[in-house]
Amino acid sequence: MTTIDSGVRQRTRRAILEAAATLWARDFSASLGDIADRAEVSRSTLHRYFPERQALVDALLLDSQAQVETAWDAAVAASSTPIETVENIMTAIVDLADQILFLFSDPARFAGNPNWRDDEDEALPDLIRAAQRDGDLDPAIDPAFVIGVMYSLIYVTAESVSTGALPRHKATETLVRVFRHGLSPRA
Repeated sequence: MTTIDSGVRQRTRRAILEAAATLWARDFSASLGDIADRAEVSRSTLHRYFPERQALVDALLLDSQAQVETAWDAAVAASSTPIETVENIMTAIVDLADQILFLFSDPARFAGNPNWRDDEDEALPDLIRAAQRDGDLDPAIDPAFVIGVMYSLIYVTAESVSTGALPRHKATETLVRVFRHGLSPRA
């Protein structure tokens, strides 16, 4: 019986976190009642899992960061060349559009929160330099600038998917194409 209970508890917790990510990606002022409605649970059920708003914010912060890290690691593991790794990272992360918007739409949102990690993958500049050496990225562009463009495109793509301006099924192709070839029309 405990396994069934824990499975139900995990699904309920996941539903609440997903509802919070969806709503707070678009409007951080969305209420716990709105989140409970979206998760299809009662407000008292939500409060059993997360007694106060900050507890849910912290849980979603940790969960979102973990999802991004897991997607990043899987993308790296599935890649064989530097440029493929960069493209796979962008593709994997943009699939987490709600989490990306929740994490990065307000730079001050998590200031002072001990759960916030703003550490960057230390291997990313080396990865960019390797793609430059392979001739896949312009070596005249500073790797820090390339990384900034990469993160900016991920964010804009996530936002475009969230608002419906870009269909989810077109997001990956558009993101990679713009990263690799800019905004020029296709040849």
